[in-house]
Amino acid sequence: MTKTAKYIALIIGTVSLTLIVIRCSFVPAKSTIINDGQSIIFAHRGVATYHIENSVEAFDEALKFGFNAIETDVSSTKDGKLVIFHDKSSHRLLNIDQDIINMDWQEIERSSLQYNGKDTRNKVLSLEQYLEQLNDSVVSYIDMKEISKQIADSLLVVLTKYNNSKKIIIADSDLLYLSYLKIKNPQIKVCLEGFNKGKEWLYHLIPTKVKPDFYSSFIDQVDENHMLFLIENNLLDKKIVYGVNPKNISNVYDFGLHHIILDYDSTTCRLEDIRRLLTTHKRL
Repeated sequence: MTKTAKYIALIIGTVSLTLIVIRCSFVPAKSTIINDGQSIIFAHRGVATYHIENSVEAFDEALKFGFNAIETDVSSTKDGKLVIFHDKSSHRLLNIDQDIINMDWQEIERSSLQYNGKDTRNKVLSLEQYLEQLNDSVVSYIDMKEISKQIADSLLVVLTKYNNSKKIIIADSDLLYLSYLKIKNPQIKVCLEGFNKGKEWLYHLIPTKVKPDFYSSFIDQVDENHMLFLIENNLLDKKIVYGVNPKNISNVYDFGLHHIILDYDSTTCRLEDIRRLLTTHKRL
């Protein structure tokens, strides 16, 4: 391609994107209420104090302790199966020296999840199996660990089956990926990860039609200026913070945040005490 042709292509692409942004900006925003306006406390990969993360036992433990939401992770296998799995490599959790993306689902589903170096009775769940077992009243934050158009299309198929009856939030740091999901299925709730202090300007560049329903970051990426921005733009109820544990929960309270992804240790605190803090939270 000649330089002239490249310039023409670039101009056409820029004009097209501008028209899309203008067209999308006039579409009214939809409500993102997903938990009747109440605080959402996600159990990070379930409650993994005594059980392997992202397992049936860890999820059951979370519900037993009274969590109203679960955070989990979705990866993809070599043959395109969406699975509940956090790590890129399967070594830590399956004791197999391969990346999940290079393994077939058949090989994965016959392997046992490991806890402290020992096999457990838990197996890796497929996304369908996870959603089948998920109580309809429980909010699920699904952190995408791998993204591509193929994965997005597979995800859309699964969500079309379950998203009307489940409270599901799809989370990723790639805005284009989330926008693709929203355009294909406007009912899907999405969360833009990495919405840190200093990145507030990004919010105003996102067309209304594809604006995320939620915005998340680590708690240490929140400061007073970020909080003021959230309040001024009515985003406080759309902010989710992770990296939260019983030791730094007071920071969440001081900022007036109330949607958290919690690394819960049932031996050091009670969930009802944390919920009480969040429902009586301060505001700047």
